[in-house]
Amino acid sequence: MPQLFGGGLLLANTARVVRNNGGSLLATDGPYLEGKEHIGGFWVVKAADSAAAMALAEQGSLACQSDVEVRPFQDEPEE
Repeated sequence: MPQLFGGGLLLANTARVVRNNGGSLLATDGPYLEGKEHIGGFWVVKAADSAAAMALAEQGSLACQSDVEVRPFQDEPEE
């Protein structure tokens, strides 16, 4: 049976970005996109906490040689 996933991200002001400048990484607050940039893909990961998510973003930024935005998902609604 097919699996379906859906969810919402928290607002852009919750984002952190790992910026890759030739292998030198810098973490900043705020969303990734500027007018000249675009989203080329995405990953959905379940990390223990924000520090673990940022560590994954650093590894991904180095591997892809690009910037990576980290933004948490909204909490699941209670049933």
